[in-house]
Order: sequence, then C-alpha cells, then structure tokens
Amino acid sequence: MTNRFSDCTSLLKEHQIFQILSEFSPEFVGSIPIGVELPQSDIDIICELKPSLLKVLDSFSSYPGFQLSEKVLSKVPSIICRFRLGSEKVEIVAQDLPPKKQIAYLHMIIEEKILKEKGDNFRLSVLEKKKSGKNTEEAFAELLGLEGDPYFSLLEYGKRTNE
Repeated sequence: MTNRFSDCTSLLKEHQIFQILSEFSPEFVGSIPIGVELPQSDIDIICELKPSLLKVLDSFSSYPGFQLSEKVLSKVPSIICRFRLGSEKVEIVAQDLPPKKQIAYLHMIIEEKILKEKGDNFRLSVLEKKKSGKNTEEAFAELLGLEGDPYFSLLEYGKRTNE
C-alpha cells in the first residue's frame, strides 16, 4: 500500500464518503490501491446502481467540480459522479452489478496479482508507460504482450492465469 492510498483513505473517511454510499457497497478501486498511480490519478470508487443512488450522489453537489453523467463503459450503462475533495479528484461509477463483479474491480484484482508475481521492476515499467500517456490497462496489456482491446484482453489473461 502506498502513502497516497492511506492519505486518500483518510480523506474519504474524513468526508464520510463510504458511509454515505454504504447501501451501494462502495469499493475503492483503480491505480491508487495497487500503487501504480500518477499524481493526477483520480480516487476511483465503484458501487451498485440502485434507485435511491441519484439522490445520494446529489448530496455531493456542494463539492467543487461536481458533475453527474451517464455513459456506457465496457458495454455497461453507468452513472458517473465526479467532484473534488481538497486536491484530490473523485470519480464514483455506479453500475447495475455488484461491485466485485464490475470490470474495474476485476481489473484491479488481476493487476494486483500480476504486480505481486512480476515484482517492482514491472511496476516501474507500468508507471513509465502511464507517464508516456497509456492508461493502466493499456500499460499492463502492452507489457504482457496482450493483443486486442486491453480491457478485455486483461480479463482473459486473468482467467487464463487462474484469477
């Protein structure tokens, strides 16, 4: 775990973000929890989409940079809420799936396993790829020599390696 992860977790607790989202099973995912973040990386939170969620997300409207939108991510309709907590950007993505079945969670688990297996040099290579403009999944896919869509090829890689 990185210091940034601890700092972000403290910030989320301070603002009671997980408490506010508790009925939607929030999960802190993405590059920060696995230590491959860049300074500009968002705090990514996923949760389950339920009818009462929009009202709860609207409670964040007083935060700077608040935006609420709908988008299809990896063929799944999603609600996206963005805002700032101090110097950190927060992005909450809600889908009509339990969070541990969502692609963002699955990617993080696969990436974390790869990082443990391949070590610090691989992690540093991921960070270099990200610094050159790749996102996390693209960086992993390229370093692993995966073909096609990096989002889906990474999931397939995880299945093949028994994740």
